[in-house]
Amino acid sequence: MTSASVTTPGRRGSGLTVGGFLRSYGIVVALVILVGAITVAQPGFLAYGNLMNILSQWAPVGIMGIGMTYVVITGGFDLSVAAIYSLCAVVAAALGRSEPPLLAFAVALLVGLVVGIANGFVVTGLRVNPFIATLGMSLIISGVTLVLTGNIAFVVNFEPFTVLGTGRMLGIPFSGMLLIVLMVVAGLILAYTPYGQAIYAVGGNTEASRLAGIRTSFTTASSYALSGLCAAIAGIITASQLSSAQPSTNQNLVFDVLTVVIVGGTSLTGGRGAIWRTAVGVAILATLQNGFNLLDIDAYYQNIIKGLIIIAALATVDWRRMLRRPGSPRTAPPSPTPAPSSTSDTLTHR
Repeated sequence: MTSASVTTPGRRGSGLTVGGFLRSYGIVVALVILVGAITVAQPGFLAYGNLMNILSQWAPVGIMGIGMTYVVITGGFDLSVAAIYSLCAVVAAALGRSEPPLLAFAVALLVGLVVGIANGFVVTGLRVNPFIATLGMSLIISGVTLVLTGNIAFVVNFEPFTVLGTGRMLGIPFSGMLLIVLMVVAGLILAYTPYGQAIYAVGGNTEASRLAGIRTSFTTASSYALSGLCAAIAGIITASQLSSAQPSTNQNLVFDVLTVVIVGGTSLTGGRGAIWRTAVGVAILATLQNGFNLLDIDAYYQNIIKGLIIIAALATVDWRRMLRRPGSPRTAPPSPTPAPSSTSDTLTHR
């Protein structure tokens, strides 16, 4: 597989029009304008300490956004990430009170992975609609967590447990470093590996992908496993930051995760999107939230603006789709809608 077969937005052809640039990189332009506007209104926004605090605060959302991006590109949906996040935070904190942090974190990661695999089985094995499947799993996970813990908060009084969440090097939070590393790795896998091509292909046309030799069920199920693992990492980071966790930890987090993916431009119909787009989505939402706080804007208005942003982002995606002429290439790596020979040949051997 060569990099030429994985074409990113704006690299097709030698001539890039202004309209084409804005369709591909409009979210980056929007982020620059947003940062400029908030900086003018509140110059302290670009202070190094403030930016590092934003990075630390939004690391869990960004990491969960990675897994959600994979799921959405396959044409799926995962509403269980907040429940998995809370469960794994509780597991890490409960074990962290008496066990070494590494063991507590490892068990929490395993729990998240197992739940993600279960999600994948329900969606691909039992053929349940992803929305219903993950909503049901969310309710099950939340209920089980409450039954097992009695809705008790687990507090960890062990300093090494907090290193991942609060530790810094040169002022850069470890959680932020982890976010950056995971985004780079996930982005490279999605853009330049046969597995990443399979993710796009399944989201573009599942039946054509199956006929091309791609293991569609495995590809789809693995994206849910990855989403569960990312939710577990996010839960661990939050438990480490707070030195505690409880079953009802931020159940509304799923909306922030979906927002950063949608604002980034990943299509809810599948087959199109990128990790770098989710990273920009995180930056946009984090900039807005921090700017609102610095400008002392009421939280109720913040929710209204977030809702408007989601609607605008979805409307923009549909507008871009209508502008694309029939038969023109996607902005993501090519789907097998006619079945691509090079991609399918590579994936058949997996």
